[in-house]
Amino acid sequence: MIHKCSLTRFVLCCCMAVTTMQAKRVSAAVDPVIQGGRWTIAYDRDAKTVDFIHDGQPILKGVFVKAKSGNVVLQSTEYETITFSKEKISDAFGKGEKHTISYSGLKGQPEIRQLFYLYPKRDYFLTEAYLVAATGTSSNYIAPVVTTTPSAFLEADTANRVLSVPFDNDDWVRYSSLPLRTDSVSFEVTSIFSGKQRKGLVIGSVEHDTWKTGIRYATSDNRTINRLECFGGITHALTRDLNKAGSDRPSKEHGSIAGTTLKSPKVLVGMFDDWRKGIECYGEANALVAPKRKGTKMNIFGWNSWGAMAEKLNYLGAMDVSDYIHTHLQPAGFNNEGTTYVILDSYWDRLNEEQLRAFVQQCNANGQVPGIYWSPFSDWGGRGNATMEGSSYTYNDAYLYANGEKRKIASLALDPTHPGTQKRMDFFIGRFKRLGFKYIKLDFLNNGILEADAYYDKKVTTGVQAYNKGMEYLAALCGDELFMALSIAPVFPSQYGNSRRISCDAWGALKDTEYELNSLSFGWWLDRVYPFNDGDHIVLSGNSESENRMRVTSGVITGTYILGDNFSQKGSCIGDLKAREKAEKFVTNPDINAIGRIGKSFAPVEGYTAAGTNRAEELLLLRTDDALFVAAFNLTDKEKPVTIEWSRLGLSSTGKKQVKELWSGETTAVKGASIKTTVPAKDVKLFRISL
Repeated sequence: MIHKCSLTRFVLCCCMAVTTMQAKRVSAAVDPVIQGGRWTIAYDRDAKTVDFIHDGQPILKGVFVKAKSGNVVLQSTEYETITFSKEKISDAFGKGEKHTISYSGLKGQPEIRQLFYLYPKRDYFLTEAYLVAATGTSSNYIAPVVTTTPSAFLEADTANRVLSVPFDNDDWVRYSSLPLRTDSVSFEVTSIFSGKQRKGLVIGSVEHDTWKTGIRYATSDNRTINRLECFGGITHALTRDLNKAGSDRPSKEHGSIAGTTLKSPKVLVGMFDDWRKGIECYGEANALVAPKRKGTKMNIFGWNSWGAMAEKLNYLGAMDVSDYIHTHLQPAGFNNEGTTYVILDSYWDRLNEEQLRAFVQQCNANGQVPGIYWSPFSDWGGRGNATMEGSSYTYNDAYLYANGEKRKIASLALDPTHPGTQKRMDFFIGRFKRLGFKYIKLDFLNNGILEADAYYDKKVTTGVQAYNKGMEYLAALCGDELFMALSIAPVFPSQYGNSRRISCDAWGALKDTEYELNSLSFGWWLDRVYPFNDGDHIVLSGNSESENRMRVTSGVITGTYILGDNFSQKGSCIGDLKAREKAEKFVTNPDINAIGRIGKSFAPVEGYTAAGTNRAEELLLLRTDDALFVAAFNLTDKEKPVTIEWSRLGLSSTGKKQVKELWSGETTAVKGASIKTTVPAKDVKLFRISL
């Protein structure tokens, strides 16, 4: 419904059109109205702010643009002259209308433009901001969405949450589902939602070519958003750019962009009946802007040497593992369409050229895909004066610097735009391809997204620009021949990876399962931007059988299914035979492995029961055409009764349901509104409910 405006308030609305037309401009003295789909954007003439209104309900009030021009902080509310324009558009998101609010008249300062893209068939709109200066300017901060006006679109409830998403997966960082009484930050995206009703706002960047995007928020009373700021230009200890207590890393602010027209990241603002569907929709929107990397459509079953063999990787041991998997695991069902991957991780260079070639040949003969490991933006040895492989440059030539000091996370960081770094990529990727490797685990990629004093490519001025430059070059080298598995890496940009580890360095104990499940509970939607999420290597030896069930389950419900035990009985690092016994027991269950072949991530049933920092949801689900799967974990050391309500799974409570617990094989017909079960301490039950 369109409301008439008072003298101080009017609503901006546009009717959707079919063809593109010339932009029309109107002055602030006229009362244009903007509306698209279920969204209305209302302009307050006195405050010079806008309200985001969904189905007649205000979601965020008093929104304005904030930006830096050089060292001057500007707000759209400071400008005197405001004009409006609109034009029809057709883009990857569909047909719609673009609306521009232009703010000018602030002496000596650039014009600010606030843009909105509305599509009648979308539950979200897009917004971005520009600085426009005829003589040019620079900026390392542009925020298209800022509000300091309290807003409350949820009913007060202790189950209301705000999501905190980490920038990368390094240093065992976690996601958080926080009560609405906190001040915090999320990277790239957040959701503010009702845990019980599931209604929620999703806001986040869908462009990752220039900026690191942050969302800062302050909430209170289990309901109120007191402040929200979505902006390009964040640096933080969690982006590895700013120092933290006890660290010797130099700090560096976000790089600046310069020119006559500077643009913020484009931001999605969506309101959804179910926040889980909303954040999946956010992931899909990102894939419209930067499509997923093409490659195999088949999920990976495999083995990686880092889990247990690690730095003791050796030729005879690797060959024996390949033979063991071929003889015992592949025939028993640990394969996808007959194929299993066998991957040499760090310390593969202890094998000489002849041994690497023989390893590849044996994998091929065993129906396996050979894999290798590399970190393209890292110098681990501090080799300085040494020549970079495949080039005439030294490592000193290619280091990144912050305030004159070498940049480092775990290893010294190499400039992704430097020709020495790129020649080194040519050398190693060319070598891996000649040897016949088909999979490469790429590690410590967050070195390549660090802010720096300067980059070799003078057109590059931000860490995200540098990362895109380096990863684009690397992806072109890998081509379709190499499956690119990103390990320690930022969440975005995503288009360079066939998979990305959702968490990193999770072995097999309860704490590892809980850590991996934290990432899955709140990052499952990343399989909308990567072909596969990766649950990291699964290590069974040294842990209890219940922990083994949990860890295998956490892997198969995430995506790629990669083992990490030392199965070798030859060479210089002999494994425990119990590792083989456990593998033959826990990774050959046909019902469990069938889930692994789906290759999709389970979503949380609730999303609010893991309230606070570092927690994981214990109920997760996946719906397919003919079944609904539910994983019920018990992350405590005591037996736990569990009730799974059909209504919370989106199922009717009428009639009988055929339910099979996949680890035990027990099948039952369940009546009523729920299934009641008991999950032993440190254990899991995985149900298949026939539809």
